[in-house]
Amino acid sequence: MTSSTVDPATVSLDVPATSRARANRRRVATHLSVPALPSLVVPQQVAMTNTRVLVLRHGQSEWNALGRWQGQANPPLTSLGIQQAADAAGLLGTQCPHFDLVITSNLERAHLTGQTIAQILGVPTVHVDNRWQENDAGEWQGLTPDEISVQWPGYLESGRRPPHFETEESTNQRVDAALDAIAQENRGKCILVISHGGVLRLLRAHLGGQDQRFPNLSGSWFEHNESSGWHLGSLLYPLQLIADDLRNNGVVE
Repeated sequence: MTSSTVDPATVSLDVPATSRARANRRRVATHLSVPALPSLVVPQQVAMTNTRVLVLRHGQSEWNALGRWQGQANPPLTSLGIQQAADAAGLLGTQCPHFDLVITSNLERAHLTGQTIAQILGVPTVHVDNRWQENDAGEWQGLTPDEISVQWPGYLESGRRPPHFETEESTNQRVDAALDAIAQENRGKCILVISHGGVLRLLRAHLGGQDQRFPNLSGSWFEHNESSGWHLGSLLYPLQLIADDLRNNGVVE
């Protein structure tokens, strides 16, 4: 695992209008005046010995915008993706009540998302852990669904994957190890992980959850208890909550 120190002074991003309107009432960032939106998902109070982890998908990448399967390719974030991270940070500041550490996959779209959020929340260090990178998409990397349907007819509809697509077992093994490392090294803390949609989907299913797709900057809580291990927590959709809050306050139609 590697780490980088982030400089909060380098962030200059727009925040939602409803957040600016609340600036004098509630602030959560330690270095920047970025007010938080109230979360509609209120985590339950837990014992300090429990470790809580929020895993989020990264912001929009250039290949997200083009509808291409990314796998472990490394397309950068779009400007919208960077703004999504900044928008979500205000809401994330209301969780836990604060994050002790940010961990990201080594892929740029996840790492820059994590750096952006860490800077706004005043978390000084971002760790990089390759085990959180996306599933290897094999032969489908860089292809659109239409291109896959032409070259691999019927595969998407039936849930089949090409020969060099990473297996669920492989992904689950490395992510299990990454989670266990967090529990061992950060007992009783609250950790934010920026990863990928495929990883999140498999992780929740692996722990007994229903099949769930994750838009950009959405994710799930996971909680570790020393006696009973890892448990699923609630889903979190920061950008959806922000949009709902804007509408409820009459900022947008």
